[in-house]
Amino acid sequence: MLREGTAPEGLKRPVSDTTLDRLLGKLEPEGLEQEVHQMVHRGLEVGLIRHELFARGVVSIDGKAGESTPGQPPCEPSHTTKDEQGREYWYPYALRASLTSSAAQPVLDQKLLEGKQGEATAFPELFKRVVEKFGRHFEYVTVDAGMTSAANARVVREAGKHYLMALKENFHRLHDKAWVALAVAPVKVRTRERTSGEWVERELRVVDKPPEEDFPGAQQWVWVRQTRTRDGELPKVETRLFLTSIPTGQLSPERMLTLVRRHWGIENGPNWTADVVLEEDSASPSLRGNAPLVLSWLRLLAYNLLALVRTHLPTRDKRPQSFARTMEVLYQGLLGLAVLPESLATLA
Repeated sequence: MLREGTAPEGLKRPVSDTTLDRLLGKLEPEGLEQEVHQMVHRGLEVGLIRHELFARGVVSIDGKAGESTPGQPPCEPSHTTKDEQGREYWYPYALRASLTSSAAQPVLDQKLLEGKQGEATAFPELFKRVVEKFGRHFEYVTVDAGMTSAANARVVREAGKHYLMALKENFHRLHDKAWVALAVAPVKVRTRERTSGEWVERELRVVDKPPEEDFPGAQQWVWVRQTRTRDGELPKVETRLFLTSIPTGQLSPERMLTLVRRHWGIENGPNWTADVVLEEDSASPSLRGNAPLVLSWLRLLAYNLLALVRTHLPTRDKRPQSFARTMEVLYQGLLGLAVLPESLATLA
């Protein structure tokens, strides 16, 4: 990254890959979690992080895998598995919580999972940490089907929050019953927009949960069907079911659809950026010692800083600046070649 003539004082040349590999292998992850928390708290305090996309605050929790590598992991926790030929490989895997009601979608916290630990059993610890640190900043939590369980629903409601949980075929009877009820329910809202060269239509249906169905705190079943149409191609249709503790009438159909879309935001925001921009799933500079754990936290700090800078740069054709341009601005700001807003400079 360091260019000739722009190196910070005391650094005479770019750091070699070998030196970076050795350095990362010697570091410990302790303290990096607190750095992530402090950055987000600072952003909330100075108004850099706001709830532009959903006023009452939404935290979305999703799993994220890192780069897979053959052999035994150099550190724990790591996820280990075997391919079809029986060869072992490993990769870091984490549950991450993102404030998806914010345009920046900062990652609040993560929990790195043990080799055989599932998302459902890891959820309570991460969720309770997020509530402890950021509880006053959100009211709703959304999760994928891997974390949907009566126990996790109870944890959310005991914390005074409302959940939106994806419902798939692993809940056979409940899923089938919800599908039948929602398939004949009227469409509450339908939206249509053109994005990335295709038309996207979404429709939402909602019904009250029958009283005989016992699931902690559940009030409604939700159906969202998304149809993508591109010229000259067959439509692509995807239907998802959810169950939620949100009482009937608390959210309009439009807001309920927005809440569902906020959950998809963690996949399209932090997860996509970590892989495509920060190369989390393809280019690790070190696999020594605790480097995979250290890099996982460092990438969260990098993502949060990039996302905050990006949301406060001037838009281009009413769209946010690219991450490539954002990285260039941040790079110049860190080297004193460009002026960052004072609030952003404090975070950087």
